Amino acid sequence: MYNLIKLEDNNINISNKIVDFKSPKNIYIPILINSTFKLNEYVYKNTYFGNYIASISGYIKDIKKIKLNNKQVSSIIIDNDYKENIKKKNKLKINNKEELLKLLDNYRLLDIYNKINNQSIINNLVISSIDEEEYSIKEFITLSNYYSEILETIDNLCNIFNIDKSILATKNTDFNSIKNVKSVLGTYPNIDVILVPDKYLISYKPFLCSYLNKEENDTLILSTTDIYNIYKCLNNKIIDDNIITISGNAIKKSIVVNTRLYVSLKELLDEFVKYNINEYEIYLNGYISGKKVNNIDDIIITRDINSIVINKKENLLETSCINCGACMKVCPKNINVKRCYFNKLTNNNCISCGLCNYVCPAHLKLREIVEGNNEEI
Repeated sequence: MYNLIKLEDNNINISNKIVDFKSPKNIYIPILINSTFKLNEYVYKNTYFGNYIASISGYIKDIKKIKLNNKQVSSIIIDNDYKENIKKKNKLKINNKEELLKLLDNYRLLDIYNKINNQSIINNLVISSIDEEEYSIKEFITLSNYYSEILETIDNLCNIFNIDKSILATKNTDFNSIKNVKSVLGTYPNIDVILVPDKYLISYKPFLCSYLNKEENDTLILSTTDIYNIYKCLNNKIIDDNIITISGNAIKKSIVVNTRLYVSLKELLDEFVKYNINEYEIYLNGYISGKKVNNIDDIIITRDINSIVINKKENLLETSCINCGACMKVCPKNINVKRCYFNKLTNNNCISCGLCNYVCPAHLKLREIVEGNNEEI
């Protein structure tokens, strides 16, 4: 069993209610150089452009450079006509793994597709409502609000994978989710709820499998967000939104936003947060494990973004290493962090959790060396 830790200084309270951001002025859809489109062309809400889907309906008005996965790419700008025009489809019946993979491919859910396709043997199915990031409750809020749809889909997956018993893993502090799930759990005898400790990194597959006493090579782990997106696929609903936690010590009240995909990060923050970019630091996908944003103007919201953290600038100065060994003690993969740092060595076992930076009293950028990525967004 891995020795995980509880982060003690999390004094940020996050709302468990969702607010909607469904009417952005524009969306920005990444395109390939040889993509076929016309300016002023009308786009339905469920139109695909490569792997990306239009989350609103409206007209293509312009082209703009945006940043996607740390790279500058071109995007088309769609002006929202606020009509939500969509081409409707019927509910689907999926009987086996191959049909499910085809469906996920059609909906461009390649992350879920790869999780299932790469798991050649599936004897155990684990659904995790545990967020990887300390200041995010995306998985928790998804389970709390859509537990009926999630349980129904888990039941369908048990039939597809021929699994008698599945596990829904949730933190022992998520009282609302547990209460809601247990109220209807009797309808699904093939689903067991297992409570896990509220410790950082427990959601990572090796750690969660170890706690549940399951083998990694035959255990498929999907998140509640994965399950809810599969539910949408099975019911031919558009996957056009994303739940994001906005928190940090620089804002008075943290919120959870259900936003359209491919909206501008700047427009989203302007809608919900009053801040001065010169006074604060913004991180995507966690303060501890995420990436710092240097320019919010060309960042768009994708399905890969789970949280936005806005903190006051600390201006922490790096000092000399004091050889305390805290970085090596806290590393969940037992990496010799100090040796990597001083010899400028990367380590393939690094999971980019950020704990070494978190505990370092000298404020050294240890993680950036060990993971081999010094880039900010």
